Amino acid sequence: MNKSDIFWQSYLNLEKEVLEVSKYIYITDEIFVKSPEGVHSQKNSTQLGTFSPHIADLLVNCCVQIESISKELYFDIGGEKERGSSNIWFDEDCLKLIDKKWDTHGKKVIIAAPGFNLTEENNRVITPLKNAHKRKGTFWEKAYQAVKHDRYTMLHNGSIKALIHALAALYLLNLYYRNDEWEAKPEDIPKKDYSMGSSMFSVLPPIVSNLISENNPVYSDSPYIVSYKDEMIEKINKVLLQEQNGVSEYLFNQPEINEPGFIEQLNKAKEKEKENPSNRVIPLWELSKYRVNKSIPKSLPYEKRKELLIKSKEWNCWIYQNNDHIKEDQLNKDNIQQAIDEAGVCYALQIQQQFLDQNGIISALKDNTCKVFIPN
Repeated sequence: MNKSDIFWQSYLNLEKEVLEVSKYIYITDEIFVKSPEGVHSQKNSTQLGTFSPHIADLLVNCCVQIESISKELYFDIGGEKERGSSNIWFDEDCLKLIDKKWDTHGKKVIIAAPGFNLTEENNRVITPLKNAHKRKGTFWEKAYQAVKHDRYTMLHNGSIKALIHALAALYLLNLYYRNDEWEAKPEDIPKKDYSMGSSMFSVLPPIVSNLISENNPVYSDSPYIVSYKDEMIEKINKVLLQEQNGVSEYLFNQPEINEPGFIEQLNKAKEKEKENPSNRVIPLWELSKYRVNKSIPKSLPYEKRKELLIKSKEWNCWIYQNNDHIKEDQLNKDNIQQAIDEAGVCYALQIQQQFLDQNGIISALKDNTCKVFIPN
């Protein structure tokens, strides 16, 4: 049996007891009020503030489990203090290191139990480990410490809300400790049940984006990330390298690349990139824009520039005409320069496609299986 199975079973036992409590206390944040205008709902915090000795006991049991699993995670990810040391704090030591590794403070947990009627976003979607690395930094830890050290006068802190938040924190820590991973097609990843076996909670699905070009996982409010398998990326990179080499050879043989006007334009583009890295410089695009602007100079009257533009190969290329760009009846003196530049970029993309082995990409994507996992 894995250690994670022991912690997960303890979590499920606690979850079962909390769900049992919900049979007798209606967990909601709204009530319905009758008025002359009819029945309407209004916010209400009474139910979430409900407390009892039994709820306080469950809260303490839950937080004891949080202390235990956070320490196990601490040791597993390289915590420097020795096991058994009396000066290991589950919050300031363990949860702090866990947050440093996984940014757990921003991970969201959705309260998805069918019997819970939580309508407010901050009640339904929570970040239970936000500020958990600080001493009494969370709502649930303050409640835990209060009822543990002074049950008589602090019993009211052992509320339904504190219990749910603590259990959500324990659920999230268990997901990290289980460290599940699986393979799936990109289109199937958002469809998975991300309760991961819980009857009360769920996490958000990971974001599937920007994988083909760089295989860079997107870190988000989900504990999971996505990447393609290495062998598929190797195939794609081989095809993209061939394309890059083809474009480089094409550029090398173009006479305009040595013209002072083009060199000046390229240098200006590079300066803009330094100011804002999102203004990425692609020499082929700059060359194509330079060519079309050279053939349609700003010195010409607007009507002549318009005539030359709509007759140009750049304007009439498939990519420009079949995407959302300025159309002929939308052209005016204020936007014609934008249209000229956009047409140049579109034509550059069309040139670029000549060097891309589409069959190679299709072949590589036949097995487009992704790995979904918690980052190491």
